[in-house]
Order: sequence, then C-alpha cells, then structure tokens
Amino acid sequence: MRKCSVFLLLSSLLIHKSAGLKCYTCSTTEDDADTTCESDPASVTGGVTDCDKKYCIIVRLDYKDPRGKLQSILRSCVDKPTYLNEVLEDETHRAYYRSCRSDLCNSGTGRADSSNNDNGSLGDKSTIYVPGIGENGAVFIAASVTTTALAFIFGHYLR
Repeated sequence: MRKCSVFLLLSSLLIHKSAGLKCYTCSTTEDDADTTCESDPASVTGGVTDCDKKYCIIVRLDYKDPRGKLQSILRSCVDKPTYLNEVLEDETHRAYYRSCRSDLCNSGTGRADSSNNDNGSLGDKSTIYVPGIGENGAVFIAASVTTTALAFIFGHYLR
C-alpha cells in the first residue's frame, strides 16, 4: 500500500498541465458580409484558439479616405509579431499592429485612439510593454515541489 501511495504521489507531481495562451483567431475584409470578427470576436464560432505561441495579435488595415473605413482585420497568435504596437501609414492606408501576452487580450478594435470607446483596445499609450523571459513560473514551482517531495521520500526510506 505504501509503495502504491508513493507511486501515485510521484506520478501526480510529474503530470504537467499545458497552459497555452488563448487568443481570438479570425479575420474579415471589407467585402465580407459577416463582420463579427471586427465587432465581436468572442461570438465568432471557433474563434478562440489555445495557442502554443507567445503573442496574441491584431493587424488592422483602415483606409485613410474615407477615414477609418476598415479594409481588413486579422486576429491571431504568433511567436514573434512583425511589430509589437505600431501604427504605420502610407498615402492611402493606416495599419495598426497590436500584440499582447494574456488570454483573449486581442479583443479590441486594434485602433490606437482610446477615445473611441475601444474597450479592450491594445492602443492605450499608457501601457508599457516589458518582455519577460519566455517561461512561466509554473515549471519552476513544479520542479521545486517534485525535488522536495523526492528528497522527503528518499530521506524517509533511507533512515
């Protein structure tokens, strides 16, 4: 019985739960009849993905004339965004590149102007992006708990 308990304890410590980043993943263009991806990505069927990437992104392309008219929007997940948070313009278009690293953070419109009631927008200029080390603390904690448990078990049997 004791050996079975030890085996179950060790087995439970070695199970690693995946903690993937959840992102909205959808796209739409000006020609699409369904613009749900732009206005309400949470209601897009199959629009939430458990990603194995580091960033959720929004890439939004608007016309400059007429001002703010959507040409396309993409919500996805990537390992390395083209731009972290930029607004680029040419003579006819304004491109918004937004990236973030928390679950379902790519829900806003993607525009930089927060005065347009862009709830969940990634364009808030008061946000400071600080890159992490690319790993979460769960791995370190699991390794520490496993090491401590093994030391305790072997110490108990070696007495």
